[in-house]
Amino acid sequence: MLSPHQPQQITQMSENTRGRHFVVRPATERLSSSGNVVSNTLDDQPVLMEARLLEIISSVCQLIHSNQQIDEALQEYIDDDLLNALKENVRVIASKKEVARSLQLKLSRHGVNISLEDKIPPYDGSAVLKKIEEIEMKKNTNQCQSNESDDGLYL
Repeated sequence: MLSPHQPQQITQMSENTRGRHFVVRPATERLSSSGNVVSNTLDDQPVLMEARLLEIISSVCQLIHSNQQIDEALQEYIDDDLLNALKENVRVIASKKEVARSLQLKLSRHGVNISLEDKIPPYDGSAVLKKIEEIEMKKNTNQCQSNESDDGLYL
């Protein structure tokens, strides 16, 4: 039985009038010029993991800088497209930080210790988004209080 992570090789078996028939077999291992087995997974190659981590760090830094600029622009004028971009960037930053932490942990298992705290600047979120959330919370609180003070049922 083939595992889903095992490389596979498809070879043509025969062709008849009804169509082609294929057989799926495990692929043979790829060898480097020195005769070592070349892995297809990122987990086995710390150099590639480190390169991926540095790429993610660079991306997160750019997103944080972009969010700071969008935040400044939104303080002057609220634009729905910029607001949506800001919200999306916040989600992407959180996701990429999680991937970076995962890669950091995998690299430490290979003896490569990389600190993220000094490479990714602190980001506490958007001031504009916080103000919007605060206003919405006050609105919801006021609506609840006004509904509780109603006496009777109006038809």
